[in-house]
Amino acid sequence: MWIERAEKKEAFVKAFLGLDKQVLLMRGARQVGKTSFILNALQGLSEYPQLKLNLLYPSSFTLDGVHYLGRDFFGASPTGEDFLKNIGLQFDKKNLEKPLLVFVDEVDRHPPAMESIQTLAEFSDKYKFVLTGSNLENIAVKNAATGRKKYFDLYPITFTEFLLAGGFSKLHEYLHNLTFQETTHSDFFHKQLCELVGTYLRVGGMPRIVDAYLDPEHASQPIPEIVKDLAVTIEENVKTVLGEKTKLYEYENVLRKLTHLSMSTLKYTNLQVQHAGRSEAKKLVAKTVGAMVAHRIRLFESERDLSKVILFDCGIVQYLLCGADLLRNAIGERNLAVLYETFVGTELIAKMVTRDDLFYWKSGNRAEVEYLLRSPRCAGIDVKSGVGDTKSLNSLAIFEPDVSCLVKISNESPRLERDYVALLPNYDKRRTIPLIVIPHYLTCRLFELLSEVKSLQ
Repeated sequence: MWIERAEKKEAFVKAFLGLDKQVLLMRGARQVGKTSFILNALQGLSEYPQLKLNLLYPSSFTLDGVHYLGRDFFGASPTGEDFLKNIGLQFDKKNLEKPLLVFVDEVDRHPPAMESIQTLAEFSDKYKFVLTGSNLENIAVKNAATGRKKYFDLYPITFTEFLLAGGFSKLHEYLHNLTFQETTHSDFFHKQLCELVGTYLRVGGMPRIVDAYLDPEHASQPIPEIVKDLAVTIEENVKTVLGEKTKLYEYENVLRKLTHLSMSTLKYTNLQVQHAGRSEAKKLVAKTVGAMVAHRIRLFESERDLSKVILFDCGIVQYLLCGADLLRNAIGERNLAVLYETFVGTELIAKMVTRDDLFYWKSGNRAEVEYLLRSPRCAGIDVKSGVGDTKSLNSLAIFEPDVSCLVKISNESPRLERDYVALLPNYDKRRTIPLIVIPHYLTCRLFELLSEVKSLQ
């Protein structure tokens, strides 16, 4: 079954058709559905002439009814001269009533294509180029052509997309109409959404897994086999980018290590293996982040590299923590905390312009707040797997005067305490500050809710 992502597709089409002296690069982890997403979007643009290439293959071929040209059509010239000449021979640009849409897949398998960006971008009035691959950020190119590249990030299927794909349109509507007024709350709908978040924590947002969950009768493989294959593919992809150093990590499950280390500041010594030093461990993390498999969360107001990382998908995380039987695994309390933190982080990142705008905070007395936003207001976000307390948020409010709102994400119904008093035991200072309490399923609307609270003050 096709899982529609209407809002994301609309944003992609707008970015693609609006290119001006730029080439669009779609980034995303391996197997996140980049190719299928682009092909689906192109189907809705059938009034435009189109051209599709796959640079993994030397010559043209047809796959699932889609005809692709290969590396021979692109040519050997790193300037893109051969490519543009072949396009001109196939399409007369003078007679094109609308721009030619050119999709180049697996571009990381043919680095000269990345060298051509500056030349290709010059023709964006007649040709619109979208390129994708699983390691775009990790390709070493002589000509970076920074100003000629525009990025579009594709993440796993979000919780709201999961709701729509599963036919839960009423719950989706309820979620998007919720406010802090109690008249909009329903315990009945709240319970259902909490249960579905629990399901999403297990399944995650990888398209093949979601598809198998929603339509098990037509699944090509059972979920345990799918998630194992996905994890192996992603792991191998991450290790490959280390080049000659790959063998140092040949027998290490890097993703599992990163998952177990994801709750706190990353210590590179924990990733070092025999014959591999700190520099290799740092490079491995950087390449994993570059491949969109992990997200780096920086420590707020720190000049040192005291980042922590979270993996990009709940289902993959659950597999790495608990095993392949995603729907029936016993999940312990600590692992559940990791899953909820991953869920909230990935939902926030999917709504952000850049994932670099997400931070975390910790104090000298070991209090830690999972996430911190600077916009639309400076807000600290504490994630609880159940109800939990507000001790860490209290520390944040008292020690960080720039923070203007506290957010607790838990299993509770939404509420707003405009005059919440933050205080600590054995400490004289206290502070009055707004506190937002929302259930996990409302994470996708946090930016909207923060703006709402700001306007009320």
